[in-house]
Formats: sequence, C-alpha cells, structure tokens
Amino acid sequence: MSPSIVIVNIASGDPEMLNAKTVHAIREGGRLILRTSRTPLVSWLEQEKITYSSLDDLYDKVEDFDQLSSSIADNLWSAADCSPVVYAVADWMTDSTVSLLFRSRPADGLLTVIPGVGLSDLYQSAARSVLSESDLRTVSATAFLAGPYEPNTSVLITELDNPILAGEVKLRLSSCLDDESKVVYLHDQDSPDMIMLYELDRLPRIDHLSAVLIPGSGYLSRNRFVLQDLLRIMDRLRAPDGCPWDKDQTHLSLRPYMIEEAWECVAAIDQNDPDHLADELGDLLFQIVFHSSIGSDFDEFTMADVISSICRKMIHRHPHVFGDHVTSSDAAPSVAEWEKLKRSETGSKSVQESLDDVSPALPALKYAAKILKKRSLLTSSGRRTTEEILADIRRLNSSLDKPASLSDETFMGNALLLYAELCFSLNLDGELLLHNAVTELKKNIQVSEKHDGDLSSSD
Repeated sequence: MSPSIVIVNIASGDPEMLNAKTVHAIREGGRLILRTSRTPLVSWLEQEKITYSSLDDLYDKVEDFDQLSSSIADNLWSAADCSPVVYAVADWMTDSTVSLLFRSRPADGLLTVIPGVGLSDLYQSAARSVLSESDLRTVSATAFLAGPYEPNTSVLITELDNPILAGEVKLRLSSCLDDESKVVYLHDQDSPDMIMLYELDRLPRIDHLSAVLIPGSGYLSRNRFVLQDLLRIMDRLRAPDGCPWDKDQTHLSLRPYMIEEAWECVAAIDQNDPDHLADELGDLLFQIVFHSSIGSDFDEFTMADVISSICRKMIHRHPHVFGDHVTSSDAAPSVAEWEKLKRSETGSKSVQESLDDVSPALPALKYAAKILKKRSLLTSSGRRTTEEILADIRRLNSSLDKPASLSDETFMGNALLLYAELCFSLNLDGELLLHNAVTELKKNIQVSEKHDGDLSSSD
C-alpha cells in the first residue's frame, strides 16, 4: 500500500469553521495527527470521541525550525507507511511542514489537500480594514526570513511561534522600516492590535497562533529602500512629466558618468571607507539602472535582461558550484578553463578570436593588461618571464639618449607597453599604480605650493 497523507485546515480550532469534507476526513480519513494539541479543536475531538495524536513532543527535541519541519515530515511519512494519515494544520498554505512534506514526498507517496478556511483567511478578514489595496502576500515566519522582502506590498507573516522568531522577523523588517512603523498584531480570534514594530517580540503572548500584518508602504514614506524602489524612482524621473534632463540622456551622454562613478568606487576602496564605498556603489548602481531604462525605452534591453545575463554567466562559469555533481572539495576552474568558459559564451573558438571581446574603450593600461592576459594563454608565445621583460626594458632604455627615439611615438608607446607588461608579470594593476602615483604627485604639488606660499608671506 502506498503511503497516503491528507492535509486539512483547522484554522484557529473552531469546529464551526470546518467544512463538511474536512469533518468527514477527520472522522473517516485515517489516523488523525495534529501538528499541535494547543488548539481549541481538541475539546471538540474529545467530545466527539475522535482519536488523535499530536507532534508536540518533537518541539522540545530539535534545535531549530528547519530541523523541526524535517522531523515532522519524517514522522508523518513513517506513520503513513502503516496506515492513511490525516494531518491537521492551522493553514496549509503557509505551514512550513506542509511545504517540506511536498518536497520530501516518496515516489509512491500520495499527498492531497482538502480546501478549507485557514488561519490566514481569518487574519486577512480581521485586518482588511487597515489595507489600502487588496494586494497581499501571506507567508510563514520561517519562509519570510529565507526570502526577499518587498515593502511596497502588504505581507501577512504567520507562525511567529515564539519571541525569538518574532525578534528575527522584526530585525528583517527593520532593514526597510523604521522601528516606530505601525504593524498589526493578530492572535487567534482576538481583535487586531496596532503596535509599533519594535514591540513585536515584547508582547506577553506569542505562540503558533501569532501573526503580524505589515501594510505596504511606498518609497516616499520610507527612509530605507530595496532595488525595486530604485527602478520605480528611475521610471518616475524619465516619465513624460518627470525630469527634463533625465529624459534627454542617452547611452553616449552618460558614458563619462559611468567611468567617473567606477573610479570613485575604486577611490573609496583605497580609502578603506566602507560607508563611502556603499555610497559610491549606489551611484554606480544608478548608472546601471539609468542605462537599463534607456535600453527599455528603445526596445534594446531591460533591467531583467541585465540581471539575467549576469546570472547566466555566473552559473555557467562556476560548474564547480552549480554543476550536477558538486562536492565541497571541487576546486575552482583554472585561468585557462575560466577563459574557455567565457569564450564559449561569446562564440569565440580560440584565444585569437576572443581578443575582439576585449573592449578598446578601456583605459589604455587596463586594455593592455586584458590583451596580455589573453596572450598568456597561447602555447606559442605564452606569458613571458619577468627577466625577459626587464631585458627588453634595458635595451629600450639604452636608446633613450638618441633624440629621434624621444620624438618617435611608436618608440614611446612600446616603452609604455613594456612597463604595462612588467606590471602584468608581477600581478600588479598598472592602472591603479599610475593613478596612485599621480595622486601622490598632486599631493606633492599642493605641499610645494603651500611651502612656496609660506615663504612668500614670510618675506
């Protein structure tokens, strides 16, 4: 006989809320197992002389909620091996153990659900008056913590279970909402209670019947934001009645800002200033969103295309992480394998063909480093040793006393390329080294000017 489990909703445990099919399943469907006996339905079951058991003893035997759900699923399937099981939960739509039951179902396991009133239905009805729109997401506390939070959409978070879990939910919400934000606390059939977010884990009664409703709030009413907010702001700026300057921009007109923002991020890294880096990364992200908005207007590409492109690349380039047979000991691909994976994305079959994938719009030193890296993969020329590069630099330097060499642009270009190759050989970033050297020169000029000014004033 195949293991069989039927799932029924018992909401808050009021027997009057049970539909006929649920009552029939409870009476005749098989062994009745309650997720918890802490429900008013127990009184009705005993009155009706319906035998039941619960999974309460598992709560004290596990260390976290994931382990609890796993233990419950294992126990239920083991019980179903012996006889059909009717599993009663407050709300099968949000119950984390139900989700795991579906994921862990054996090949011959039968798992069905009888529709009925769930706890979230009662809570949505009770709190409907505080919602300005019907768009509402319902999720268990553990699922909420594991997924993204979209503050523009109202969310009903069920199964708070205990103050610790409620505290974790509060911290997650605090990433977008102020501590004084108003939320709606719900419990069983009590009247909704409007509280401050910071109070969520301090309430006198928090258990498996506790839930909280977070009304959606637009970006203009918040001080913290998510990526979707930035996309909405960009849409507003480039709307017909938006900002005239933003509406007129093109990919080409924004090019200087992309370069500028990228270098300001590098400067923040060099300054070892995390707050400044976060701010500059925001400016750089805005440029990406800006270009995506322009691309969307001209049917070129959208933000979803940008995100999809990089996700595909990362999955493809990390077979040691996302492959079918991944182990923790799998090593990352070598440089040659990495380049081969990248070439397969652009259709380049050889290193020579992949040279065209390097953008000539890069700064000269960065352009040189990219080309040199490609050349290092060739078996014929490969990567030259540091001594070979130094020997060429010495030979070049010996020609510097010839006036013709100093006016020869090819000669000077080759000299710069050799020093770029030397940086590449030593695994140094020539672009950053030159940038830092120029910054140091600027400081010396400023010090020198101040010194000269001090001398002039003393005269």
